[in-house]
Amino acid sequence: MIPGEEFLCEFCEKPQLRRMERMAFRQWSDKGYLHCQVTMMVGICNDCKALSLDPGADRIFDEAFQREYENRP
Repeated sequence: MIPGEEFLCEFCEKPQLRRMERMAFRQWSDKGYLHCQVTMMVGICNDCKALSLDPGADRIFDEAFQREYENRP
């Protein structure tokens, strides 16, 4: 999908735009909490403010976690 391309919200079916967003999260592991950051395409509805992620978002989160896990002693 092209950044800035219009699509319909999954909840209210009104137009919304997707854009690249930087997101930070932390996740528990056997090495303690790992702080991760990703940049990914996010949809934000102009009307209901719902967030939506692309179907491949889980893979992006998993890869960021794995990178941080491997870098932690």
